[in-house]
Formats: sequence, C-alpha cells, structure tokens
Amino acid sequence: MALIGAFLPWWGFDVSGIISTQARRWTIWNPPRLKTQVPGAASVSWNFTISSVSVLVLVLVATALVVVGSITLLRRYLLGGLVLSALAPVVYAVAINYVTMNYCITPFCVSGPVGSESVSRAAGLGVVWGFQIGFYVFLAAVLVLIGGLLFNSRLGRGQVTTGKARIPVFRGPTSVSCSKCGANLQSQSKFCPNCGQARAAPPLSA
Repeated sequence: MALIGAFLPWWGFDVSGIISTQARRWTIWNPPRLKTQVPGAASVSWNFTISSVSVLVLVLVATALVVVGSITLLRRYLLGGLVLSALAPVVYAVAINYVTMNYCITPFCVSGPVGSESVSRAAGLGVVWGFQIGFYVFLAAVLVLIGGLLFNSRLGRGQVTTGKARIPVFRGPTSVSCSKCGANLQSQSKFCPNCGQARAAPPLSA
C-alpha cells in the first residue's frame, strides 16, 4: 500500500470556472516545475523538490524496513519502518504548509495545505486545494502497519511456553555383576562365565 501511495498524487489544486477547469496534481517523485518567469517560481520549485525527495527517501526506507521485518520477524525493523512511515506524511504536510504560506503557487495565492477560495472579481471562479489520494493511501498503510504490530504483540503474549524436553544422555557402559556369584559380567554377556547363571533382565524404567 505504501508503494502504491508513493506513485499516486499527494497534493494538488483545482481551478474551476464557467468556461474551463484546470487541475494540477503532484506526486512525491514528480514535484511541480513552475515557469521561471513567475515571481518566486524558482523558490517554490526548489522547496517542493527538496521536500518531495526527502519524503520519497523516507517512504522507500520505511518500506524496506517493513519488508525486512516481515521476512525476519524482527520487531525492531517493523518499529523502525513504522516510525519513518509516520514521519513521512508529517514532513510532507509541514513542507506544503511552508510553501503555500510563503509563496504563490496559483494566481490566487492559496494559503495552507488544505482550503478553498472564491474569486470575487470573477463570478463562478474558484480554487480548491488539498491532499490527494496518494497521501491518504499512505496514511492507510501506516494504520495497517500499526494494526499488524498490535496483533503480532498480542499473539506473542498469548503463546504458552512448554516445559523443557528431557534429552537422554549416554554416560557409557555400566558394570553389571552376577546375581548368584557376584562376578563381573560383560555388557553383551547373557550368562555368567564363572557359574553359568543366566543374566538377570534389567528392571523396566517407569
């Protein structure tokens, strides 16, 4: 889910009017490239690029940690992936807020990561901006990861520990004596070589 969200748009805006509608969507691997002749366009593009690349690195590293944790079943990798996954959308939201509050990326100078505005000088013209489907898909992936960790933790606590298995240890041959004359017998002897007495059968263990 996290990788799918990384390839979907994370933020954008819609400009709607009576005649036409204009929509702009940006992913974290394809930040906006504004025209250089627009005042502040270079700063906007630079901030968008830095923030998008940073978030993309966080997403890829978090995904790698989650995959490794799922294969090795080591919780520290899953927790590391969770922390980076939760950090990625926060960093992106902060970056979007900074850019929109300090620069004009539309003719209407949107402010804040989410909002809408109507243009008084042009009837029926308005702009709506905010986070897009990729951002919310990634948040859903973070929630799924949290749920998986909680389930894994409860499952681990519910396991019953069994007793230690007893493994017999061979301690070498033991000496056996004849029950009649007391002479020492070989381990493979069935009769006493001294008196001919049959070797007594060993007692059955409980």
